[in-house]
Amino acid sequence: MDSENPLGRFVRALALVAGYVLLLLTVATVVDVFLRYVFNMPFRGSIEVTEFAMVVMVFLSIGYCGWVGGHVAVDLLERHLDRPALRFLPGLMAVVGAALFAFVAVLAVTNALADFARASNMLRWPHYPFRFTVAFGSAVFALVLLVQGIGLFRRSRG
Repeated sequence: MDSENPLGRFVRALALVAGYVLLLLTVATVVDVFLRYVFNMPFRGSIEVTEFAMVVMVFLSIGYCGWVGGHVAVDLLERHLDRPALRFLPGLMAVVGAALFAFVAVLAVTNALADFARASNMLRWPHYPFRFTVAFGSAVFALVLLVQGIGLFRRSRG
């Protein structure tokens, strides 16, 4: 897809933020290992930090992955489906995927609001910001799939 498109620039910026989170997680892991083996004082809550960072990295970068086609795709039936009457199927699958991820976004918001007071064990970080990150990333990915599906429908028509 076109990287000069506003949606393309937006998902790229989100992926860049996810990359910075990965960089910070790497630094935190190095500090944890250093403190653990040199001073026998591990970084308290390092597993929780890793878990929360993974949520941020995955859901801020999933839209970009979909935008550039970086996901894994298996085309077992492509030969059999490459008929003019069936060329609408990739667009349909993208729109169905968009609906699925929109549903995931709604569920994540519902869960975040229903369990607002939940916090992690060691650091007592609240879970809701990370659940909202899941919702936001899923909604962005749903938008990417919808845009791609519409584009595929237009190409399949002629």
